[in-house]
Amino acid sequence: MSNKYPYTATVTVSCEDRGGDVEASENTNQRIGLEAVTETLKKVHFVGTLAAPEKPASHICVTLDNGLTYYGPIVNGHAELEGGWIAFECDMLTPEELGL
Repeated sequence: MSNKYPYTATVTVSCEDRGGDVEASENTNQRIGLEAVTETLKKVHFVGTLAAPEKPASHICVTLDNGLTYYGPIVNGHAELEGGWIAFECDMLTPEELGL
């Protein structure tokens, strides 16, 4: 697919601290793209804005409509009103790498 955002997913952005407290914001029905930057670093590209916890986000979970789930600690990111990206550590193969 040449579309930059070929997937629909639920993107959950969370703040997980050492005390065990978790604050999470779920973003359903998001148009996304998923990029394998390296074997252990993924980047999710999104359209629009994502809801996020009040505290700085530390983890992301991306669940595609086909059931594949990608989860890991956030490494970096950039967001504007029209969209952005979040890089995170994850060693799962992307749908493209799986030939889906």
